[in-house]
Amino acid sequence: MTLPYQINEEDFPTKDHIRNRCRDILARTPDGIDVADVDADFLYGLFQYHDEWADKAGAGVVAITTQMTPHGTRCFALRRHCGTEVDISFPHSIKLIPSTWGQTRQPQQLLDFRAGARTAINQQIRTFRDGALGAGSSCPVTGEPLARGNAAVDHVAPRTFDQLLYDFCLETQTNPLNVVVGSLNGVVATIDDAMLCAAWERYHLAHAQLRLISKTGNLKLPKPSIPWFELYTSSSGDIDQ
Repeated sequence: MTLPYQINEEDFPTKDHIRNRCRDILARTPDGIDVADVDADFLYGLFQYHDEWADKAGAGVVAITTQMTPHGTRCFALRRHCGTEVDISFPHSIKLIPSTWGQTRQPQQLLDFRAGARTAINQQIRTFRDGALGAGSSCPVTGEPLARGNAAVDHVAPRTFDQLLYDFCLETQTNPLNVVVGSLNGVVATIDDAMLCAAWERYHLAHAQLRLISKTGNLKLPKPSIPWFELYTSSSGDIDQ
């Protein structure tokens, strides 16, 4: 069953489940301490729905941390490059997630396949990031300095991650809806077909053009439309059924 909400490729059946994810992060992150990388990626994805995100993020965010409000409740805060911190509300962000999200979602099998494909190239992404980070690195979108805590790896357009994966499916005549996707520890999606996974890793290594970008800048990039529907519903017989 397709779940109606997805934040940073994490699926949630209801907004209450998203709230619980946020509360769990708050509960295990002491005040003033940066949230863990995987939690930060989720929160960056969530906060893009906040209607004041652009103003709150300013010229760039160094890290997401936690703090106590004057009212005695705990909240998340954005630590910005200018040296200031500003609180940001996760309940407000959740409220603004479009209620029609589930009606326009891609098939769950495609979402799982895309997630498994990302897992397959994680080592390539980490290797590139570690090699590219250095003194003087800055985001090409926002201009903010880059460090391990705020750096992301971007596939340079027009060959975005989805475009590369789409092209790979065309070249190998792969219907993504027919690919068996498993999971590691019940959390991380993995492509079960070892030969297909290895072929995708080789294709990505040969064709991907990567660059460092800030997590703030990454949210500013346009999201190109990929004709997945035409690929997995092809009736021409060219795509493996």
